[in-house]
Amino acid sequence: MLNVMLFLILAGCVVAWVNWRWGVAAAIVVGLAQDPLRKLIPGTPAYLAMASVPVWVAALVSAIRVHPLFVNGFFTQFPRLARWMKLFGFYLVIPAAISATWGAGTWKITVLGIIVYSATFLAMVAGWRFVRRPEDIGRLLGFYALVTGLFLIGGPLDSLGWSERFPAIGTAAMGHIWVTYRTGAPVYMLAGLFRGPDVMGWHASLVFMVAVVMALRSKGVTRWLWIVLAAWGVLNIWLCGRRKMLAMLPVFAGCYVFLIFQFKSLRRLVAVLGIVAVVGGLGWYVISSLFQDDAVERFYLTTITEAEDRAYRHGYQSIFSTVRQAGFWGYGLGMSQQGVHNIQAEKPRLYQESGPPKLFAELGIPGAFLFLAMGSMLLATAYQVIRYTRRDPAFYYMAGILSIIVANAISGIVSAQIYGDPLVVLLLAFLMGLLFSGARIGVPPVAAAGRLLDEPIVNPSGSAP
Repeated sequence: MLNVMLFLILAGCVVAWVNWRWGVAAAIVVGLAQDPLRKLIPGTPAYLAMASVPVWVAALVSAIRVHPLFVNGFFTQFPRLARWMKLFGFYLVIPAAISATWGAGTWKITVLGIIVYSATFLAMVAGWRFVRRPEDIGRLLGFYALVTGLFLIGGPLDSLGWSERFPAIGTAAMGHIWVTYRTGAPVYMLAGLFRGPDVMGWHASLVFMVAVVMALRSKGVTRWLWIVLAAWGVLNIWLCGRRKMLAMLPVFAGCYVFLIFQFKSLRRLVAVLGIVAVVGGLGWYVISSLFQDDAVERFYLTTITEAEDRAYRHGYQSIFSTVRQAGFWGYGLGMSQQGVHNIQAEKPRLYQESGPPKLFAELGIPGAFLFLAMGSMLLATAYQVIRYTRRDPAFYYMAGILSIIVANAISGIVSAQIYGDPLVVLLLAFLMGLLFSGARIGVPPVAAAGRLLDEPIVNPSGSAP
């Protein structure tokens, strides 16, 4: 199995080097296949959780090779956003110096931090450069949803007890059993073919969101197939037992409905509401018929009753304790990244689970506020791109992607552990880039594109600047 995994990585790297756009699809496949293969390898080596990284790196390097003005073109198109990104990049020198000199071996943590931030940025730029025509977005989103939907078969099989016969299913091979007694009765969290319930739940939620977007862009039988796939995602979210993954769905739906209400006709608004309602009804019918569990239902209901308290404790209160612990400048670059515990180095003990405290722990007060300011500019620019493409067929893709990003941002306030997964963070960054590509390929409206973009977004022919 290890040889199979290494061959898969090598094949993905070759594909990425020959055609970097195909390399993105290869990185997704490797990222999905790494968990079940890892569970079949004795000792389940931790480094295989990074199996998709070489393929991503090969794709990004190949993209830079093919497009010499890879980064400059992005900065030229979004000058205000570029200024915030450059300012944040310059600031990272300070936390990098802190972590590199923290103690014995901490330079390795600094290198990890540099790789994470650099790869995330380049993945976003690659997404911006990926699209040549609007159909490219639909093909990639559809590819991800269909392939991931196949891997989600592990969820129901795990629920039916197949993990006892097949070690690739469930978490027994990882030496863990995920269970909570929060409501008094045991609620077992299932992972299916993935290495943990968080990972399965995140992919299931993204399958739901992408399938809803694809259903709105389809007609007839194809639309119903996407609706069924979205309901399949809802079922697997139910089985994973992770409340934050379920909570992303109403945030996504609310944001998507708002954007369509803002820029499109009432008919399209009714269509998306109808799709969401049918998906929810179909998903609940399957759950109540085959996988009904009162303990799981009570557990998920606490998502509503505990939402305010968890948001306060994880998104606000824990910031103050983190600042008292880490100080004004924080612990330094890379210190709060997922997987740091596998690096042999002298390092502080970090307990932070949610996103904001992690930022303050790693970047300090100035860096955290710079990051939040840059993030606000990212979202504001994304909104302007959607407004710019409101008459373009790609609008529904762009609005869907922004809704996905917002749902993940809200989820990250309560818990950011899943965003330590390379496939998750790089795929989200790439999706943000796909959204920004609307400014490069979209058909402009009569009105100006918007002051956040500063410069003309496309030339009169509609090609890239």
